[in-house]
Parts: sequence; C-alpha cells; structure tokens
Amino acid sequence: MTLKESIKSVIDVIRAEVWSQVTGKIALTLLTLLVILGIIAAIMLPPNFVQVWNDPKPWGIKPKTVPPEWASIFGYACVPHYEVDLRSITYRYDISSNSVTLRYTAVYRLTANGYPRDLALAIDGFRLANVQSIRISVSLTRPDNVKVQNVLEYLATGINGSIRIDGVLTNPDSMKVASMLVTLYPQLLAYSSVYDIAREYTKYLFGDLTKPDNVATLNGEYRVEVTIDVTYLRSPSRSDVDKLLSAIKSSTNFRFAIVGTCYGLMGTDYRGRDIAEALFFGLPVALLIGFGTAVATTLIGLFAGLVSGYYGGFIDEFIQRFIDVLGSIPTLPILILLAVAVQQAYGASPLKPFIMLMTILGTLIVFGWGGLAIVVRSMTLSLKAEAYVEAARIVGASNWWIMRKHIIPQLLPYIAAQMVYATPSAILTEAGLSILGLQHGLPTWGGILADARIYGNIAYWWWIFPPGIAISITSLTFVLLGLALERVVEPRLRRV
Repeated sequence: MTLKESIKSVIDVIRAEVWSQVTGKIALTLLTLLVILGIIAAIMLPPNFVQVWNDPKPWGIKPKTVPPEWASIFGYACVPHYEVDLRSITYRYDISSNSVTLRYTAVYRLTANGYPRDLALAIDGFRLANVQSIRISVSLTRPDNVKVQNVLEYLATGINGSIRIDGVLTNPDSMKVASMLVTLYPQLLAYSSVYDIAREYTKYLFGDLTKPDNVATLNGEYRVEVTIDVTYLRSPSRSDVDKLLSAIKSSTNFRFAIVGTCYGLMGTDYRGRDIAEALFFGLPVALLIGFGTAVATTLIGLFAGLVSGYYGGFIDEFIQRFIDVLGSIPTLPILILLAVAVQQAYGASPLKPFIMLMTILGTLIVFGWGGLAIVVRSMTLSLKAEAYVEAARIVGASNWWIMRKHIIPQLLPYIAAQMVYATPSAILTEAGLSILGLQHGLPTWGGILADARIYGNIAYWWWIFPPGIAISITSLTFVLLGLALERVVEPRLRRV
C-alpha cells in the first residue's frame, strides 16, 4: 500500500467511522466552519491592521467599553454611535477677502431612550500651507428647531505660514455648552445649576427641556453643521479651496462623532477598539497557532520516534536521551524569557508581533514533540517485529520502503488523533501567555482576555465572554473530533 493509498484509506475510515457518530458530525461541521471563516478573515485582513490595532489614535473617537447594540434587548439604554467623515461628504464653500469657509451638514436621528456619551472631533495627518489659522466649529439644531451654536470648537494657528494637525481629539467645553443651554432655556436654572448641567451636558443637549424638572430624551432629527474657517495670509482664490479640500481628503483622519453608549456587534474595549474585529481577525491567528504547532510537532515526533524505534542502537539512545533533556526543561519559564527578550529587542518595531508569534510557535514545537516520539517508538518496536516486515527485509526491501509501506500506515490513525488533541492545547497555551501579559501584538482571543483582565472588570461581560466562548468552541471542536477518532485508534470501541 502506497502512502497515497494510505491517506485515501484514512479519509475513507473518517467518513465511515467519524461521520457516522454524532460527535463526529458536530466536530467536522464546526471544523469546516472554522476553517472557512479563518480563510475569509485571512483574505479580508487589511495589510496594516496590526499597526492600526495597536495605535490608539484611530480608535480615539470610538466609545470606550460599551456593550454591543443588541444589548438593548436586555434593558441597556443603547444609543448607537454616529460618525461623520468630512473627507467623503458633500460641502458648501464661501470665499471672502482673506478666508475660505467650508460647511458640512449631516442629520443625526436619535430614536433610543437615552443620551449620547459625548461629542468628539478627531483630526490626524492634516497639512496646509500659506495660511494663518484654521477654526473648526460644530453647531447642533435640535428637533425643536433651537440651534445651539459652536457646541464644539477647535483652533489652530500657523507656524511660518503652515499648519500641521496630528493626533488631535477634542471634546466640547461642557461649561460653555451648559452656559449656552441656560441662555436658550433660562427655566433650567430653576431646577439645576450650570455646574449640574455641565456634568451631564449631553442629557440636556439631547433632552426635552420643556419640562426642566424631569428631562427626558428628545427623539427626532438633529441637524449637525460642521464649519471650517481658514484665514489666509493673502486674498484666497478657488485654487485655495481645492488645496484645502485636498488637504482634508489626504488626511488620515478628519471625523466628527456623536459618541454612543453601544457599538457594533460585540461592543468595544478600553481603547474603543471593535471587539468583533479582534474576534474575526483573531481566528486565523488561532488556527495558525493550533494547526502549525500540531502539524510540526506531529511530523517531528513521528520522524524521531520512527527512526528511534526502527534503527535502535546509538540512534535510539541519542534520541531518547535528547527527549529526556527536553522533558526536564520547564517550557513556561522558557516561553516567558524568550517573549520578554523579543519584546525588549524589538520594542516598537512593526516586526515585533510576527517575531514574537514565531518565537512562541517555535518554542511550542521544540518542546512539544517528545511525548509523541516516545509513543511512536514503542509502536514501531512492536511493528518491526511482525512477520511481514521480516519477510520484506529478507527479500531485500530498503528500510525506507519498509517504514513507508508497512509501519507508517499503521501509525497514521493514532498520529491523526494525537494531532487533533495537540491543536487546542497550543491555542490555550498562547491564550494563557497573553493573559500572563506576554502579548505579541496581533489581535488574538487571548489578547482580548488579557486586556479585559488588566483594564476591565466583570461588568464588561461583552469583553470577556465572546473570546472565552470562541476559545471554548474551537477547543471543543477538536476534543469532539478526538473522541470520534477513538474508534479508529482503538478497534475494540467499534460497534460490531
């Protein structure tokens, strides 16, 4: 029987023995789904996602530690997050003697029974030359047609005629907003002080103020107007408008947000990062760690055990003593030392996440094949004493031919079962290292749990349960597959 025929035989056995069991059907279905999702995630993974994930600037405008939008089913006052990207919406412009004004208009619909957390303006990577200053303001027209002017403002002055804006995240001056609301609704002072209004300014900004003693949510359409005034050192022209628009579009971030109290499918973490993205793009990383470690340790263990058992003598003694040495070295301290060394050596380098991941994989592989090699050796010692192996040797068959034709096919069912059980073990080890604080920087399920342990608490269930459930389902998939393969490995468990 050739190796190709042996593999076909194993596939036939899996079809007949594994798929015929309930656990086998569940395991193969889950495994297929995980592999398909992992491939899709790997294809859709943005090339710079690792840098974006670890950079706080792109997430600054997002709501921090908020539950998913479907949490409203359980009674959460869920106000969805709302963003306006000024790089991609329509505008109006005016040119005066020494300035250019851009006006952007958007509509925010508030339908939830609650209030937004905050207002925010985020700008990054903005460059403009030959200007004196730039002033950005946001006004809000409420559903009762009352316009609250300049609830948020930002001013930047030029240096040597140029303006550079990097990593700016600005929020309203709550005292200023409170003062404007009191001016527009003087009856508020009969029930609340300016300081009380400032502490909860979004409640009053988005509230029905006709009953100031019992402010409720004012649902409806809010008209958001963002105004950009640029003052020039000379009289501007239409070309200056084009340069201003080009500077806005070429910036890496130019957004206004009404920060909600819930976000997306899985909520956010302490930086405002989308947990759903980490779960999705962390799947191929988990499968790489699991499959990569399992396949490598299985192949090394199979080769070492096969050679050790078949040849015996000095080769057998050397391999077994080497395995003893590896077994006496504690793996976890080695992993910790190597991970810390890579962290210190590469610092903020963009290569650090991948080097740390490869270091963890390599360490798990180096210390993970010894147990399998010992079992394969004992099985090989038994198989090489069989009569058909002796007959093949007598007629002149080479050692490799004998191992390939008579020994490896007998080992394949056991090897497959061991590889299945090794996969979740590697995934759990990586997750455990992340929880211990040894994070490589790639978005992984263990990394989400590690951040939840450091920066969160038990109240943030959306931050804890989804990655834990993902790890559990992945591990359960391989455990169920291993249970189904027991009938292949142990014939006495098969039904007559």
